[in-house]
Amino acid sequence: MSLYNSTADIITAAPSATLSHTPAVRAIVTYTYTTEGVVHTLVYVAHKRPQIQNAYWGIFSLIGVATVINACFIAWATYRRRQARRRKDVSAATPHPSGSNGRASIRRLPHAILSASRIVGFRMRIPYIDMTLVEAVLSVMYMAGCLAFAFAPTDNLKPYVHLHPNYWGGKAGLIAAGQMPLAVFLALKNNPVTWLTGLGHEKLVLMHRIVSRCILVMTWIHFVGEYYRSPRLLMNEGWKVAGLVGAIAQTLTSILGIKQIRHRFYEVFYSSHVVLILIFIICMHIHCIPMEVPEYIWPIYIIWGFDRVFRGGRYLLFNVILKPKSSKAIVEHIGSDGLRVTIKRRIPGGWKAGQHVFLAFPKLGLESHPFTIGNIYEKEEDNEAEMLFIVRAMGGQTRMLIDRAVPDGTCELTALFDGPYGHPEDIRAFTTCIFIAGGTGVTYTVARMHQLFKDVHALNACAKRVVFVWAVRTETEYEWVAGDIAKVVALVPRSVSLLVEIYLTGGRREPALQALPELDKDEYDVEKGGAASEAPTPKRSASCGSSEQCVTDEKTASGSSTPTKPKAAYFASGATTPTAACPEGAFDLSRPEISRRSGRPDVRRILEEEVTASEGAVAVDVSGPDGLVNSVRSALTKPFTGPMATMRGTPTVLLSVEQFRM
Repeated sequence: MSLYNSTADIITAAPSATLSHTPAVRAIVTYTYTTEGVVHTLVYVAHKRPQIQNAYWGIFSLIGVATVINACFIAWATYRRRQARRRKDVSAATPHPSGSNGRASIRRLPHAILSASRIVGFRMRIPYIDMTLVEAVLSVMYMAGCLAFAFAPTDNLKPYVHLHPNYWGGKAGLIAAGQMPLAVFLALKNNPVTWLTGLGHEKLVLMHRIVSRCILVMTWIHFVGEYYRSPRLLMNEGWKVAGLVGAIAQTLTSILGIKQIRHRFYEVFYSSHVVLILIFIICMHIHCIPMEVPEYIWPIYIIWGFDRVFRGGRYLLFNVILKPKSSKAIVEHIGSDGLRVTIKRRIPGGWKAGQHVFLAFPKLGLESHPFTIGNIYEKEEDNEAEMLFIVRAMGGQTRMLIDRAVPDGTCELTALFDGPYGHPEDIRAFTTCIFIAGGTGVTYTVARMHQLFKDVHALNACAKRVVFVWAVRTETEYEWVAGDIAKVVALVPRSVSLLVEIYLTGGRREPALQALPELDKDEYDVEKGGAASEAPTPKRSASCGSSEQCVTDEKTASGSSTPTKPKAAYFASGATTPTAACPEGAFDLSRPEISRRSGRPDVRRILEEEVTASEGAVAVDVSGPDGLVNSVRSALTKPFTGPMATMRGTPTVLLSVEQFRM
C-alpha cells in the first residue's frame, strides 16, 4: 500500500462525491472490495504530503544566529588585539568604578542584557534533569514544532480528520525519517557548521541530541498511530517488522546515552552506539522504500561517508604521508593511576591550546578515544611537535594502558592519531583570565595559560591579570604536572599580574585517588560575545573558604616583577620530578609565585574578588569534575555578575566549560 493510501482519510461515500470550494491536491482514490457477495466502495482523500524540510528551518535559524554572534565576537576580539599591538602597555581607555561603587549607566544596557542572557541561558541548571535553560527551551520548542507538523492539517481538503490515527500516525513517521539526515549531520566530527559558528563538534552534539530525541518520540507516535489504524495489519509484512526493529534499536541507544549510564559504561555505550545506529539506519531504509520516501535515508550514507573519508584522509596524512620518525607513543606510569602519554607528529598549522585529539592503540583495540592536549604547539627542527597527555586510568583501554606500563614504569605502543578537534574560546581579548581546574582537568588550563602568556609576549593579547586555581586530591597527583606548572609560571610576562593557588583537598590518602572522575567531552557551555569595561585593579590577597584551614608557605607574588629562575628540578616533568619532603598539607614546590593550601577552593570568593576588581572583560575557563564545574556556574549566577552590577560598571564574564570523561 502506498504512502497516500495508508495516510488518507476514509470517506464512506460514493465515488461521485465531490469536494466543493477546495483545491484538488490529489485525485480521490477509490477502493472496492467484495465480502460475502456485497460490494464495498471506499473513497480516500489523499491529503497533501507534509513539508518535512520545514522542520529544518528551526535548526538553520539557530545556526544563522550563532554565525552572526560568532562574527561579532571575532570583530570585537580583533579590535581589542589591535589595541594590544599598538600599545606595549595594554590598558582600557577610561576606567569605570568597580562593582557597586559606580553609578548605573544606560550606556551599559547592552552589557547588562548580555550578562543576564548568559546567566539565565547557560549557567542556571534545571534541577533533576541536569540541563541548561537553553537546552531545555530548545528541546521543548523543537519537539512542539514537530508535534504541530504531525497533528496540524497540511491543506484545506475536507473532511478535516487530521486527528485520526491513520493521518497523524503516517505524518509522524515521515517527520521522523525526514530528520535523520539532520541528526547525522550534527554529529559529524568534521562539521562545516564549526567554520561558521565557532562551535566544535563536541558542542554541536547538543543539537544532535535534541533532534535525536525528537526522532525517538515521533517514531513511537508513528507506531501507535499505525496500531490504532489496524492492529491486524501492523506486522503483516517484512518492511513493517524492519521498522519496529529499527525503533527498538534507537530506543536502546537512547537509553544507553543517558548521561549517568554513558559516563559509567563509556566503552559499552561507544560500541553499542555504532552497532545500534547502523541497525536503525538500515531498518529505516528498508521501511521507507515501500512508503515511497527513500530519499529521506540515502543522504545519510553520503553525509556519514563524507565524514569517514575525511577522517580516514586525516589518519593517512598524519600517520602515513607525514610519517613521523617514530609512530610509537611513550606511556609512562607517573604514580597511582596516572599516565603520561607523549607522541610526536608533523601537524601542518599545529593546534590550539585546549584542543583534543583521538588516539587509537591498535594492540589494545580498534576504538579511538579523545584526549585533551596538555601542552602548546612548539615545532622542533625536524618539523615534528610533541604532544603531551595526562591520563587517569579508569577502565577499558586506559586500564589496559596502565597494566602495560606498570611493570617497567614505561612502555611504547604504536599509536594512530586523528585531530586536532575542538574550538576553544579566544581569550586573547580579555583583560582578566581565570583558570580553574580539578584533577586531570589541569592539562586543559595549563595549556591555555601557557598559550596566553606566549600571546602577551607577542603583543597579541590584552591580559593584565591571570589567576590559576587547581584543586587536586594528593601530592602524588600534584607531582604529575608540577614541573609543567613551574615551567609555565616562569614565563609570565612583566605586564601580567599572576596569582597561582594550588589546593590539596585529600592530603596523602591514596584511596582518594579512586574517587576523582575524569573529564567529559560531551558537556559544553559556550557563551559568545563580550564587552570591555574598565575598573581599577587592586591586588587580591590569597583566600580560602571560611571553614577551611589555609596552609601557605609563601605569599603569591604578582605584578611586574619577573620570577626568579627556579631550580632545574622544577623544569623536570613526569614521574621523575625530584621532590623534597614536606609536612602534611604543604607542597614541596617552594616558589614564591605559587600559593599552596589545604582544603577546597572557595570559588565564589575568588571569582567575586577578581570580577569586581577587573579593569575589563573577564574570561573564566573551568575544567574538572561535576562538583567543581557546578560550583563555578553557581558562583557566576550571583549578583556580582548580574545585570545590575554590570550597569554599574562591573565587567561582563565569559564562561567556558570543558568536561571530559571516558
